[in-house]
Amino acid sequence: MIDVHIMPIALTIILVGWSSWRFAASQAELVRERRIWLQGCLCIAFGMVIEAQPVLHWRVLDAFSMGLLLGGYQQFALVLASLQGRKPWYVAGTLLCLLTLLANTDLLPAQWAAMWNVVALGGVFVRLAWLHWQIEQHIRPGYPILTTLYALGAITFALRLAALAWQGGSIVLVDMSDPLLYLFVSTATIYGSFGFLMVILRRRTLHLVRETLQDSLTGALNRRGLDEALQQLRLAVPPFRRVAMAMLDVDHFKQVNDRYGHAAGDEVLRALARFFQQSLREQDVFARYGGEEFCVLLPGAGPADALRKLDALREQFARLPLQAGGHTLHCTFSVGLVSWDDAEVNPEKCLHQADDLLYQAKRAGRNCIVQAGQAGP
Repeated sequence: MIDVHIMPIALTIILVGWSSWRFAASQAELVRERRIWLQGCLCIAFGMVIEAQPVLHWRVLDAFSMGLLLGGYQQFALVLASLQGRKPWYVAGTLLCLLTLLANTDLLPAQWAAMWNVVALGGVFVRLAWLHWQIEQHIRPGYPILTTLYALGAITFALRLAALAWQGGSIVLVDMSDPLLYLFVSTATIYGSFGFLMVILRRRTLHLVRETLQDSLTGALNRRGLDEALQQLRLAVPPFRRVAMAMLDVDHFKQVNDRYGHAAGDEVLRALARFFQQSLREQDVFARYGGEEFCVLLPGAGPADALRKLDALREQFARLPLQAGGHTLHCTFSVGLVSWDDAEVNPEKCLHQADDLLYQAKRAGRNCIVQAGQAGP
């Protein structure tokens, strides 16, 4: 009679794999990866059932079950590598599966085939543990559960290999390793599928957050994102002793729209956003305030440092050729700059002050910076 413990485990693996396919946050999210994961779950579940059946002991069934198990876990590894942008091991994975199929034919004695199966699955579990470690240390700081489960599975495979190799194979030690293998392999597979479903949901959540906080045209933060950034600056630990804030505006932007079209104007705004995003530090904030007006936050920068940095960027952007609407343009921007070193300062007042200084820069002839404390024109 078939092992009754295998059936609920196999069914659970199938159901969780189906959940990752059918009940994702968005049916358009990671379609290829979800399909491959479901295929992997089906392969592993059917491989377990075939291996656990007690009636037929044909070598061809052993080869088939091992091919399904190994292929299923290889598909898991393919998905995890894809999520991290890593190169998939197509050749190595295919070669490993072919060698496993050959090893489970009459070409090798049964004990040697069993040892090879342990080596192949143990190696895949080592790779899965490493791939999960790469994901878990970024997605959920703390105890790496999936990494631990797959690592324990790999260790158990190593113990089983030692039991098979010791004095021609110790039946007692092999039988002792079976419960541990069922425990770690089934738990890691089921929990890993739940983990993959959580990755899908997390990616969808991050996508929604980006849509909420980012400007759809330029990819910079929008007004809500700027408010969030200001709030984080005020709550930073340790707090920034100084913060510089600049409001900047593309000069003669209306003329660009009137002469070359709004599509060209959009390209100019996107180019300006790319330029600042590539030029600023990781801790700096760049946001679209509205229209052709943007806001820059420079945490830790004093008035002189901020003025020097923004003036250098102003000169660089003025020399930068912009491709817009089939034309090559050169645009400039004007800046109003304020800074503060008081943690209790009202950012809204600073925004309004920087905006007033920006209009002074416009009246002063554009393509310049007016800083708080400077005499107006």
